[in-house]
Amino acid sequence: MISSKALFNLLCLSLLVAGADAYSQLLTHSGVTPMTKIPSEQWIEKIIGDMDVPGQPFVIRIHHDAGYVVLPHTHPEDENITVLTGSWALGMGSRINMAELTPMEQGALGFVPKKMAHFGYAKVETTLQAHGIGPFINIPIDPVFELSSKGVLAKPSLLQPGVPTSSSPPNCFKLPIGAHVQGVRGEGVVVGALCSPANQFTQYWIKNPSGERFWSTLKNLKSLP
Repeated sequence: MISSKALFNLLCLSLLVAGADAYSQLLTHSGVTPMTKIPSEQWIEKIIGDMDVPGQPFVIRIHHDAGYVVLPHTHPEDENITVLTGSWALGMGSRINMAELTPMEQGALGFVPKKMAHFGYAKVETTLQAHGIGPFINIPIDPVFELSSKGVLAKPSLLQPGVPTSSSPPNCFKLPIGAHVQGVRGEGVVVGALCSPANQFTQYWIKNPSGERFWSTLKNLKSLP
């Protein structure tokens, strides 16, 4: 008769092998994934795994245009953030407080435990690499609204497209899509915006004549004819 200790060891070994098999099936495209420039209008590049699948390891790259403020949010699982290019900053808390940001330069690693409220800021155009265990969902602490060519949308997840809403808050967006503006990073037209009423914060997405984009708050923008 097999002993309880032997049975325990056998069970551990079987779980280890099963885990190794699952991981080997995930990394089917063994090799190198080079750095490429992510288009400004694209937010995520999936590298390994599926971030939407619970329990599955994943690696993604996230693109932020200069000036972008990541609104306070949480994740259902731990998040590991590495700055690949640019300059970023990470802050903990359920409200935007730029004084609480910790700078993260190229190569720096940030760790955010699951369900911890946090926010971020891209000082310049930045590419992050995030890895962890799915599902990877950016759940806003408070309602977030998006100004788009389709009107005002709700953002139940910061990294997913907005959805139609009938409860758009008044006075969230002072500038319309197509407004011609001048900011500290140059001039351009408004192509989008995000608003967090709870934070009394709105940021506008500006596209300059060369096609590059940046983010800015209203106080740093001047309307042009």
